[in-house]
Amino acid sequence: MNAFAVQIPSIAENQHVEISVNVNGATLDFHYRVEFFTLRDYGFPNVSRANCIRNILAEYDANWDTYQVSAVDEDRIAITFRKKRE
Repeated sequence: MNAFAVQIPSIAENQHVEISVNVNGATLDFHYRVEFFTLRDYGFPNVSRANCIRNILAEYDANWDTYQVSAVDEDRIAITFRKKRE
């Protein structure tokens, strides 16, 4: 098994999640961010939702990988980022 899931109780606002896992005596630390973006801030509806998401990701901190993109409503999306391993 190379994956596990942790349920985050509420995603009503931006969250920072830190998880430490002990595997065979070694501790691994994982850092996640759940952030909400308003698509109208990125040109929606004149620009497609896909292009809005591309623009958000292109402008985001390069030290974070995109982990998941979730629709919240017609005008907002939640994107989960995972900090890149050093």
